[in-house]
Amino acid sequence: MKMFEVVENWALHAFADRELEGAEQKAMEKLLAENEDARKALASINFQKAELHKAYGAVLHEPLPKSLLATAQGRSGTGYIPYAAMAASVALVVVGGLGGWFTALQSGLAQNIGIEQRALVAHEVYASDQRHAVEVAASDSDHLQKWLSKRVGQNIVIPNLTAVGYPLLGGRLLAAENSPAGQLMYESADKKRITIFVAANPGGKDEELQWKWKDKLVTCFWREGNLALAVTGEMSKDEMTTLSKTIYEQMEKKV
Repeated sequence: MKMFEVVENWALHAFADRELEGAEQKAMEKLLAENEDARKALASINFQKAELHKAYGAVLHEPLPKSLLATAQGRSGTGYIPYAAMAASVALVVVGGLGGWFTALQSGLAQNIGIEQRALVAHEVYASDQRHAVEVAASDSDHLQKWLSKRVGQNIVIPNLTAVGYPLLGGRLLAAENSPAGQLMYESADKKRITIFVAANPGGKDEELQWKWKDKLVTCFWREGNLALAVTGEMSKDEMTTLSKTIYEQMEKKV
C-alpha cells in the first residue's frame, strides 16, 4: 500500500483548507515532501476547488431573484420553506464550503431556513453516499470531536449509540445560519443510517422537542443551552423520540 493511501481523505482536504495544526500539519507537510502521489492527490483537490470557484463563485455575489426570495421568506401554511428554496440553499452551501461560504449564508434565503430543513437536506445528500458519506471516519473520533467543537464553537459530545444498534460511521463539517455546523452519521447492521445535525444556539433560547417529516424521513429537533440539534432517519415518530432522548442525555450532559 502506498504511504499516502493510509491518510484519511479528510486530512488532505483539511490541509488544502488550512485547517490542520501542530503535529497534524507537520506530518502532512512531511508526507507531501516525500510522496509524489500525495502531492498529486493534493493538486487534484486544489484544482477541483479552483474550478468550482471559477464556475460558481460569481453566484455568491449575485442578488437573489425577488421571486425566489419571496418564496424563501414565504407565507406557506406550515411556516416551512418549500423544497425549491432548500435546494437553492444547498447549492450555496456546497459552493461556499470551498471557501467564502459565510458570504452566501448572509442572504435572507439561508437565514430563513430552520435547522430541521438543513438537517433533512444534509441527510438526503450524504446518507445515501456509499463512498464519501463522511469526512472523518469513526476510527478518528477524537479528532472529529475536537475539530467539530472548534469549528462550531461549542463543546460537542459524540454520542455512543452502539447499544441501540447504531455504531458511529463518522462525521463532517456543514453550515448553519451564519456559522459552521456538524453532521454525525451512524449506521446499523442492516445499513440504515441516521444523522445528527449539531449547531451553536445563539442566545441560548430553549425549544422543546419538535418533529418534521419529509416522505419517509422524520427529523426530531430541539434547542437547549449552547446547542441546536436535529436527528434524522427513517423510522416512526415514537422510535425517533426514544432515540432522540438517548442522544439528548449524552450530548447535553455537562463535561
